[in-house]
Amino acid sequence: MLFNSWEFLGLLCITLFVYYLPWAGGRHGKAWQVMVALIASVVFYGWEDPKLLGLLAISCVGNSIATARIILYKVRGDEPRVKKWVRLAVILNLALLAVFKYLPFVVSMIPFLPEHWVLWVRDIPLPIGISFYTFHGISMIVDVARGEVTRESDAMLPRGSRFAKGVRDIGFYLLFFPQLVAGPIVKAKQFWPQIAAKKWSDILWSKVIRSLILGFFLKMVVADNLAEQTTSLTKPWLNALSPLDLTMLLYGYSMQIFADFAGYSLIAIGLAALFGYEFPINFNFPYLSTSITEFWRRWHMSLSAWLRDYLYIPLGGNRKGEMRTYINLFLVMFLGGLWHGAEWKFALWGMLHGVLLGIERFCFRHQKDTKAQRPVWRALLGWCYTFHAVTLLWLTFLMPDMAQIAYFFEELLIPGRITGPALFSSFVFGSAVVLYHAFGWWREHRNTSFERFRGSWKESMIYGVMVFLILTNSGPPQGFIYFQF
Repeated sequence: MLFNSWEFLGLLCITLFVYYLPWAGGRHGKAWQVMVALIASVVFYGWEDPKLLGLLAISCVGNSIATARIILYKVRGDEPRVKKWVRLAVILNLALLAVFKYLPFVVSMIPFLPEHWVLWVRDIPLPIGISFYTFHGISMIVDVARGEVTRESDAMLPRGSRFAKGVRDIGFYLLFFPQLVAGPIVKAKQFWPQIAAKKWSDILWSKVIRSLILGFFLKMVVADNLAEQTTSLTKPWLNALSPLDLTMLLYGYSMQIFADFAGYSLIAIGLAALFGYEFPINFNFPYLSTSITEFWRRWHMSLSAWLRDYLYIPLGGNRKGEMRTYINLFLVMFLGGLWHGAEWKFALWGMLHGVLLGIERFCFRHQKDTKAQRPVWRALLGWCYTFHAVTLLWLTFLMPDMAQIAYFFEELLIPGRITGPALFSSFVFGSAVVLYHAFGWWREHRNTSFERFRGSWKESMIYGVMVFLILTNSGPPQGFIYFQF
């Protein structure tokens, strides 16, 4: 089910009504609200294909049981059994991911396999959002084992109803529908302390309204309209475009993928706030970055933090010498690329980002000045390099395979007819992302002025214009790009 669908609007209204019924704030309010949200999450995920609920249930129940056992043995001080359950849980999570996401990719590289085997493996469906809920499960297991999540540990001990309540809360964390399919990847230590009875009067309406309006605007007005044009970058339309068209549409796709995923994240943050929960921001004006290193501090921040905490640091981070640091950076980005998809084009995307991170680290390893101390020309040069490098690498997300990426560069050298409407649409809708980042720059560098703007009639007018455009100029409904991951 898509956030930008009438079915979801109906589900949301019904869920909110039942979630905040008068008795929800009483003694059993927490249990009532958690169960209501769990049921809504199951309906949300299984709406298009109920068969996928089986795998989701296996992942949820398995992670819940493993977490409860780890908590039990942590309380008892039985570290060998804690490690045993951690290994088992992580292996099972990765096994699910390997079978349903990576097995077809691996099989395609093995020669001499019978063709009917290959076809059978390729027919294995890719469950929507499997990477996100698998990463949620792994982070929860590891955080509990590290002792970073301790709230209500006694309630999760395997003793009758207390165990059931603990498993229920764990399942709620894993299945809560705003984060279920495409993040943000919220850690258990961020989410578990928030599980409590919520009141309608405690809703932060300013956060809800701002997040939902901006999120739906970026998705429905910007990303969906741009999607109509950027499909021209695939065959058979690709060979009818001029180099200018190809270049402008590539910029358009760079704006589209940001608007699509940042829009989703803002909608998720707004929905979570509507139910009384706080999610971390996932995008911090990433196209203002002046280096690839800074870009990864601003883009999909929850994934960057996950890769740092559960992969880069366990591999040794930068604590084992300069050469090992470069290897770790490359390896983490390579695996991060494969996380996005089981294809060589995603591996290439991750490897190239890893190479650029390594080059930047090497070139600026002795630099002591902060970003604020750098001259303007250097910041502009860094921004130009970063934006164009990131935009060019988005080709691996847009194109269906490596061959079509190569074909794109071939067509750049061949003159063709100019399609004015495509250029105009890319410019008009892409300019919204440019203005959004201009606002981000103003907020970062003119904080005093921003505080005066917050809550003013000018801000209300801007949000009113966005609502008007959502109602009158939304593009044809499209699925979210990151649902495929």
